[in-house]
Amino acid sequence: MKMQFKNYNIVSVVEDITLSVAEYVESKGIKLIFDTDIEEKIIACDAEKLERVMLNLLSNAVKFTEPDGIIKVHIHDEGESILICVKDTGLGIPQDMKEKIFDRFRQVDASLHRKAEGSGIGLSLVKSIVELHKGFITVESEIAKGSTFLLELPATLEDEELHVHGEIAATSQPNVERISIEFSDIYA
Repeated sequence: MKMQFKNYNIVSVVEDITLSVAEYVESKGIKLIFDTDIEEKIIACDAEKLERVMLNLLSNAVKFTEPDGIIKVHIHDEGESILICVKDTGLGIPQDMKEKIFDRFRQVDASLHRKAEGSGIGLSLVKSIVELHKGFITVESEIAKGSTFLLELPATLEDEELHVHGEIAATSQPNVERISIEFSDIYA
């Protein structure tokens, strides 16, 4: 996977992605909250790949959160790194599955009667992208209380002029189309 690191305001990147799915999330009766300790933190990242990470985590949160539930995205500045938390009040993940969910084609509920569909490749790809950023992803979860995915990304900069990229680079797929693809297995 080819990465294209540029300096971005990670707060704006994550906020824009979160807000891009707000209408859909709220149409499911789920409250979506974006919160941050900081207004700006410039880091080197591949914003398009991070968009895929965030869309996958948000899509999973929607899949496993009942109406009247809450999904919260929070950014915290750790100085040398940035912590992005995606927390939901969904079904939760059994203790014995917390590490396995990052394995390719692995799902918590492999039965034919599971509530949500998916290929099981998403979190494996998420982990790979985060690791290509020299970051880490972990999950904290409790059955019937929800899950919190924690992404830690290093706060490094690319050696480029002081130009800071404000928006996610134009791609071959418009933002709406990328959201539709990531959320395709949960559209009713």
